[in-house]
Amino acid sequence: MNLIRKFQQLFIVVILACFISCKSDNKLQDPKLQELQNAFNKNPNQESYDKLITSYLELMQKHSKDKPMIEEALASCFAASEKIGAKTQQVIFLNNLMKDYPDRPDHKENVVKMIGLLDSLNRTGPADVMSLCYLKAYPNDEKAAQLKAGIPEKYTLPDSCILDIGRAIFSDTTQKFSEEKARVYVDACEAYALAIPKDEAAPEFIFKAAETSNALKTYEKSFALYDWIIDAYPKHPRAPMALFMKGFLFDGTIKDSANARRFYTEFLEKYPKHEFVKDAKVLLSNIGKSDEQVLQELMEKNKNNNK
Repeated sequence: MNLIRKFQQLFIVVILACFISCKSDNKLQDPKLQELQNAFNKNPNQESYDKLITSYLELMQKHSKDKPMIEEALASCFAASEKIGAKTQQVIFLNNLMKDYPDRPDHKENVVKMIGLLDSLNRTGPADVMSLCYLKAYPNDEKAAQLKAGIPEKYTLPDSCILDIGRAIFSDTTQKFSEEKARVYVDACEAYALAIPKDEAAPEFIFKAAETSNALKTYEKSFALYDWIIDAYPKHPRAPMALFMKGFLFDGTIKDSANARRFYTEFLEKYPKHEFVKDAKVLLSNIGKSDEQVLQELMEKNKNNNK
C-alpha cells in the first residue's frame, strides 16, 4: 500500500510539474499582455484596443513559428475587434485564422461570419462567392436558404460568379485594365479557398489571384498567395510553379538577386524533373547580368556552336 501511495504521489507531482511547465511556456500569459487584455475587457475603447492589438502583433512576430500560440492570438484579436466593432480588422484577423488553420472546428461558423462582414463592408463579390461555396459544401445546412436569398439568382456555383467578376476587369468600352475590379477578383478567388480549402479547385483560384496581384503590382500580396499554395498544397501541381514564380518576381521585377537565387535554387532542389527546370537554370545563371551581357553571351555561344 505504501508503494502504491508513493506512486500516486509521484504521479500527481509529475502532472503538476507538467501543468506548471506548460502554463509558464504559454506566451499569452505574459503579464504585460494580460494587463492590457484586462484593461480592454474593463473599458473596450479605441485606445485600449490599439494597445492590446499592438501587443498581440508584437508577440506573434517574435514567435512566428509557434503556430498554436498564433492561432490563439488571432482568435483573441478577432474577438477584441468584434467587441469594438472594427469590421475591417475583423476581416483581416478572421482571414488569417481561416487560411492558416482550416481544420478548426468553428470553420463553418467563421465562413458565415466572414460573409456577414464582407456584406456589411459592401464587398458583395467576395461575399457572394463565399455564400455559393457554403451552399456547395453544406447544401442542407439550416443557413443555406438565408444565404441563397442574398445571392443573384443567375448564380448556382461559385465558379461562374468568379468568372463574371474576372470578365469585368476588362468590361468597359476602352477595354482597359480596371485595378478596382481586379482587386475584387483577387478577393473573390481568395474567398473560394478560404471557404472550402479542401476543394480541388482551391489552389487554382489562389494561383489566379496571385497572377492578378502581379498585374496589380501588389507583390507582397502575390508572395503571400504563392506561400499559401506552397504551405497548404505542397503536392498540388501549382506548388512548384508558385515557388518558381517567387524566384521569377524577385529576379525580373523586384531585382533582388539574393532572393531570386534562393528560390530558383530551392525550386531546382525540390523539383529536379519539372518542365521549368531548364528555364530556372538559365535564369539562375543570368542573375545580376544586364540584358546586354546576356545577349552578348548568347551571341558568343551561337558563334562557337557554328564553328
